[in-house]
Amino acid sequence: MKRVFLKGIKGGTGSTSVAANLACAFRKSNEDILLIDLDPKSDVGLHLGLPWQHNSGWSNFPNFESAIEEFFTDNDGVIFLPYGSNSLGIKRLQETIAGVSNLKTSQSAWVIFDCPNYIDLNDFSFTEQDIVLEVINCDAICHSLVYKRLVSLNQATKDWQHYFLVNKYNSASELESDLLQVWQSETPLLAPIHINKDEVIKESTAFKNVAVNCAPYSVAYDDFETLAGWLVSKASKND
Repeated sequence: MKRVFLKGIKGGTGSTSVAANLACAFRKSNEDILLIDLDPKSDVGLHLGLPWQHNSGWSNFPNFESAIEEFFTDNDGVIFLPYGSNSLGIKRLQETIAGVSNLKTSQSAWVIFDCPNYIDLNDFSFTEQDIVLEVINCDAICHSLVYKRLVSLNQATKDWQHYFLVNKYNSASELESDLLQVWQSETPLLAPIHINKDEVIKESTAFKNVAVNCAPYSVAYDDFETLAGWLVSKASKND
């Protein structure tokens, strides 16, 4: 089981849309995939066809084992677990992550966890094979937060693979272009690919779907396909 943890470095970076599109990109490559919503906003289902009126998820059950019936499968074959409507603490998040790891699934399966931006990664037990993608945007706030995060990562005992993933990149913006160039030349742990800003990502959510389904010839499709391929290469180096 290959685990990827996605979280925004702050709110609004678009980590949930990245998680949903990435999951579908993996399925289009015939990879087995589980997508687990760990964020109390419970937005993963908005991208995967979950009915608007469905509000329950794993948080509405006393333990992970009793929430198995809450797993859904979208039209692409992505198996996903909604968060639900209860706001729970770190301990239950830890228990859910452990519960997913105990599921009977193939060792080659991918598990993507959509995490809230406020979690402290040091509260979780990661392995050297785990990949954390911290989603950032090309703006001044993220610029400051990235370097603060680098300081904390250097001071911590980090067992996992940590990368910063640029999302919503607007190449027409001089500021964003300059920031990306600075990060590419000076910032350790920056993922070598980025997700470009594409209106189809917004449009697809209106249809409770993802960009890789709604626009197979879009920039977004190519970006998520490339991201999936890069993650496969990172995972294979650790096998």
